Amino acid sequence: MSRAGGVVLVTGAGGPAGRSLSAQLRERGVRVLGVDLVPPADAPEVLAVPPVTAADYVTTLHRLAAEHQVSLIIPTVAEELQIVAPHADGPVAIVVGSVASAALAHDKWWTARTLESHDVAVPRYVRPSPGTAAEDLGNLLGWPFVTKPRVGRGGRGVRVHRAADVGDRRFPAEPPLIAQEFAPGAEYVVNVYRPWRRGRVTAVVLRKTDRTHGEIGNALTVERVDAPDVAALAVDAVTALDLCGPADLDIRRRLDGQALVLEVNARFGAHSAAAPEVLQGLLDEHDLRELVTA
Repeated sequence: MSRAGGVVLVTGAGGPAGRSLSAQLRERGVRVLGVDLVPPADAPEVLAVPPVTAADYVTTLHRLAAEHQVSLIIPTVAEELQIVAPHADGPVAIVVGSVASAALAHDKWWTARTLESHDVAVPRYVRPSPGTAAEDLGNLLGWPFVTKPRVGRGGRGVRVHRAADVGDRRFPAEPPLIAQEFAPGAEYVVNVYRPWRRGRVTAVVLRKTDRTHGEIGNALTVERVDAPDVAALAVDAVTALDLCGPADLDIRRRLDGQALVLEVNARFGAHSAAAPEVLQGLLDEHDLRELVTA
């Protein structure tokens, strides 16, 4: 990997994950260039880029990297991972898993199928056909159950369905959904770093202490906890998906204590500052210590 520059480019720098990662890098003395679709007004160091679906998105990243002597690109936007994965070994290295692993993690249906096939515990799940009745899903998965878009992030479109309030609800064709058993126990966000080279996988377990939507949604606050079974489950999940680099997993317990993987994000998460070992793993593996200023 080239070390001609001394700058790390962070995408999605205006979002929670990008802001957190950029701050951590700067605290370590690393020079950071941020990019985002709509740069925050209070962040002059964040430049505008086209939408991730634009034909010139990757070439724009490469152009900015060349102009600003960037040594490494770290994406933090879920939607871009599949797009940048084929270019991971391009002019400037990009921190992203393989094309196949990025695709599997991007779609929650394929994530669940892959994990289940590797005996990694997941909630009971089904892919609802258009017009499927909520009552049928509840009878199959148990009450309550959750529906969420197969492709999406955060709590967008996530709903908890209870027998008392579903009525004759039927599910539409768009967006494609996955329905899952609702695990009502403790919920965790696990920050993982799995090296590309052989080495120990780092897993830091953070318990969600408050969420954006009460019983579901993104964590507003977290606390580090010692939960070896949750850490081991997260490691098994990223290994099954063959993800390398940083990952952020949502895991919940059933009432009987069994931990289940809800979804896997193949990138740094919003609470990675509470798990500094993950960023340190990346800095060490990519030999970026020389970018750290005194």
